[in-house]
Amino acid sequence: MDDKNWKSDLKACFEDLQVIEKCRAEALERFIEFCEYVAEPAFEALEEEFLRFGVKTRYRTIRGVSTHLEIRFPRSRVDQFHYILWMPKNSVELMLKLTVRGRRTPPGPLEEKTVPLIRNVEAKEILRLEIETLAQDIIARYRKFLFEGVLDSE
Repeated sequence: MDDKNWKSDLKACFEDLQVIEKCRAEALERFIEFCEYVAEPAFEALEEEFLRFGVKTRYRTIRGVSTHLEIRFPRSRVDQFHYILWMPKNSVELMLKLTVRGRRTPPGPLEEKTVPLIRNVEAKEILRLEIETLAQDIIARYRKFLFEGVLDSE
């Protein structure tokens, strides 16, 4: 009886590892889909609108690692604000992190903080996130960053 018990425990251990690996692969695939169908279209839409205000943006995606929107100072080549979405390494579900970086002045240092993408959104809901919702989140965080800079300078 004891012999079967440890053998079944060992078998269960390897089965659990297989489940974890499968979940990690699925989460990575969902992140890639999120970048392609939600983040990149939101970045493209914002790129056009920012140009109307003399602000250039650019975005890039490192497949399976991160997607990144960079906003420059108006009429400048210097980066001002970064919105970086990434999935923690070895994640078993699609819980994205957001790193926001920014500088108050062109020669100033980059400040950085990392937070969950959108609070109260479960992993299964991330792929259903609308492009407009992500665009609004980017604008809200950019606006907050700009206003904090204006208020801090006084």
